[in-house]
Amino acid sequence: MPGTRIRLTREELYKKVWAAPMRTVAQEFGLSASGLANVCRKHNVPVPPVGHWTKIEVGHKITPPPLVPELSGNEAVHIYVRERLSPELAALAAEIPPKVTIPKELSHALALKTEKLLASGKETEKKLIVPKAGTASHLLVSRDQLPRALRITNALFLALGERGHVVSWPKKDEHLTVSVDGEPVAISVREAIDSEKHVLTPAEQKHPWMAPKWDYKLTARLRLSIDNLPYSSGPVRGTWADGRIQLVENCLGDFIVGVKVAAAAIKKSRLEREDWACRREEERKQREDKERKAQEHKRRAEFITELIGNWEEAQRVRAFVKAMTECSGLLDLSEEEKRDIQQVVDWTNEYAESLDPFSDLPDSVDEFVHPERKYAWLKW
Repeated sequence: MPGTRIRLTREELYKKVWAAPMRTVAQEFGLSASGLANVCRKHNVPVPPVGHWTKIEVGHKITPPPLVPELSGNEAVHIYVRERLSPELAALAAEIPPKVTIPKELSHALALKTEKLLASGKETEKKLIVPKAGTASHLLVSRDQLPRALRITNALFLALGERGHVVSWPKKDEHLTVSVDGEPVAISVREAIDSEKHVLTPAEQKHPWMAPKWDYKLTARLRLSIDNLPYSSGPVRGTWADGRIQLVENCLGDFIVGVKVAAAAIKKSRLEREDWACRREEERKQREDKERKAQEHKRRAEFITELIGNWEEAQRVRAFVKAMTECSGLLDLSEEEKRDIQQVVDWTNEYAESLDPFSDLPDSVDEFVHPERKYAWLKW
């Protein structure tokens, strides 16, 4: 989970906790006072006792106990501060969780459908029940825990529905989702499984490749999960599980609040992705527009260069025709020779005319400004 790592020495930490109250120093590190006290205890840094700062205020002079060097010689302290919820998510998370009662009998349509699917389900390699046909990816538990898990999901579906959150049955292999303010939140109830590396039996040692790699053990511990939290959601809570004292049944209110927080986090992440995609698309369009303008500039430059070249060539050809005509006028030529020369002159004049862009200036300008009219495959 994203956060901040603070590095300092034991002596620096010691000086800080004896220079100001624990609460003040803890705020500097982004911790609670008890959290900072745990850090000091872990690194054998003495802290002021209760009432220390009150005595200081009334004028008592107290000498702090010395900082004893660590036997290991390690004087470094690393404080890891988890990322905090954003203010808008923190406000949602601070909502008082509702009290959720768990009926003994199933009544919600989706809970009944789940029961029907799993009643005749088959066991996986991990001894978890899955439907023979269809899908119930929102509930993955052992047969012994199935009645309890169904009661939990039934109560959860009812409580969510009472608050206007629509629960949708998955299609194909999709997750069951709860719609909160239009955002789908995938939820599930699963049983935790312990695993350990499989030890080959004497019989399996003959064909070890056929033996399982792991042995799985059912724990009877259930876990409520939010399964589509984006990675960027940071410290948003995604699981509520059975513990040594805590039961999932007592966490349903907290889970409902957590679903609302998750929906807000999912929405925020979606909007950020959409904004990023819009920026990328705009940048792509700008690059393409820039490239198009560069290509058009190049095309026009090449076109003008070609026109200039043709015009200069036409001028050169006409100068040649003039010189040829003047030269032939100075010669004593027969009528047949004069006709031959005139034939060359006429063709060369036509050639010069075809080269000269000024001979049909509107057509030349039109191709410069509207090339797509002449070349239909061009798109601008």
